[in-house]
Amino acid sequence: MKVLAPEPIELVDDDSTSPANDGFAVVRAQVTDCTIVTGEEGCKFAVWKVTLVLQPHDDTRCRTTISLFKRYSQFRRLHDQLVQRCREAGLPAQLPQLPPRVSWYRSWRYQEANLDRSWLARRRQGLDYFVNKILLDQSLVNAHRELIEEFLER
Repeated sequence: MKVLAPEPIELVDDDSTSPANDGFAVVRAQVTDCTIVTGEEGCKFAVWKVTLVLQPHDDTRCRTTISLFKRYSQFRRLHDQLVQRCREAGLPAQLPQLPPRVSWYRSWRYQEANLDRSWLARRRQGLDYFVNKILLDQSLVNAHRELIEEFLER
């Protein structure tokens, strides 16, 4: 793991005539790495690198890879919003679980517990599973496109 400040990333859709990403499909999604960042008040936290391989619907030979950087709280927010939307629609929320938060009995040593290498490795695996189940499920993407786009753009 390396320690450096994350760079802000902004996705820009220059084609104003079509909805964002209508011409692309996510063919591969991975949570590949994390960077430990020190915040303004000295608290450290992990920023996760999410790598997406996009393929245009009209050209299966051409693929584009993009990388995004997300905090665990952003994954949690997406999960909670998807669960809420499913409940409001009266649908069962068949979403993958996220890896757990730091347990209450370890929270008094939060920095140490949250930055432990084995803890981070398990969390990465859980986030990777979550991202794949969400982004590669085309029916879920179509049903909740605006939430998923918001997650990818912020």
